[in-house]
Amino acid sequence: MSSYSSEEYVDRGQTLLRANRAQEALDVLEEGARRFPGDEDLLVGTAMARLKIGDAAGAIATLEDLRAKRPHSSDILEALVEAELAGGLPERAAEAARDAVKAAGTDARALYRLARSFYSRGLYRESLPLYERAAVLEADWGEAWFGLGAAEWALRQPASAEAALRRAVELEPKDWQARQFLGCVLCDMGRKAEAKEMLESVPLDAPWQKPALERLVALAWWPTDAGRRSDMETLWRRVMGGSPPAGVLEVLDEVSRRMEEPSP
Repeated sequence: MSSYSSEEYVDRGQTLLRANRAQEALDVLEEGARRFPGDEDLLVGTAMARLKIGDAAGAIATLEDLRAKRPHSSDILEALVEAELAGGLPERAAEAARDAVKAAGTDARALYRLARSFYSRGLYRESLPLYERAAVLEADWGEAWFGLGAAEWALRQPASAEAALRRAVELEPKDWQARQFLGCVLCDMGRKAEAKEMLESVPLDAPWQKPALERLVALAWWPTDAGRRSDMETLWRRVMGGSPPAGVLEVLDEVSRRMEEPSP
């Protein structure tokens, strides 16, 4: 690759990273960084490749050096937050995130990515204001509302979680993941009829999550229509990893009956 430009090194490295070939990506990006010393994109790329192979300390060192030179770079700060979270340094990540928020300004996508970094590690309280800000800045972006609803649900704020998830579904009617999440929320809130309607609105050939499928089966029970029953069995095998084990249908039948009983 000795004849490649710095941009071509970056593109090749990113392609390898997306293909989960992190060590190869690191080799390519480091070669590029040797040929083009100080190139920010190459250095950020090497940091993210190191992060992928489990070298959080190496990634943080590279990013801190870059931060010292460009303290207001949103991209560097965002990458640093990710590295510090991966390195088990949530307090340092929160400090970097505050600077990243200032650097991001009105960039809702950057704020969403920061929120997701915290959310994916179970730091829901830290993710919430970031999702809120992203949703305010880009009010017609369903994914921001979905993230906000998920964080609110994790923090046991059911009413606001439902409102945010309904907004996500309204904005993106074919966001099947948002519909499944909202269906699960409604089910767990005890609103079985609404949950059933929401979950049944998701096509069976859509990507399903296990919690949503379990609730769909418990709420709607195994269909008597032969075609839909066959589709449900195919879906169950695809999502759950095999045919329903012996007795599971009877168990779900009992769960379904209990759900139909009036609450005390």
